[in-house]
Amino acid sequence: MRKFRVTFEGSVDIELADQVIDVVDDGWRKLFYPLYTPEEIAGHIAYNLAINRTELSHLDGWADQPDENAKIISSLDMEIADIEAIK
Repeated sequence: MRKFRVTFEGSVDIELADQVIDVVDDGWRKLFYPLYTPEEIAGHIAYNLAINRTELSHLDGWADQPDENAKIISSLDMEIADIEAIK
């Protein structure tokens, strides 16, 4: 199998309902991810919405929330910045 490292550049604007951030507490962190600030939460969700092309309700820790609680509000402007073969 060949291996490649693909580096992306770009940005995406997202909108999060307060419930998305408010659910993250110490008990939640023990089960899911070590996210502490609203910015860390937004980064985690934005990555999954934009790169993994998933919906909020498919993410661990937010499966009980409607997908409308996290949405991309700008056009996705992602470009491949670099591709290199790796060993």
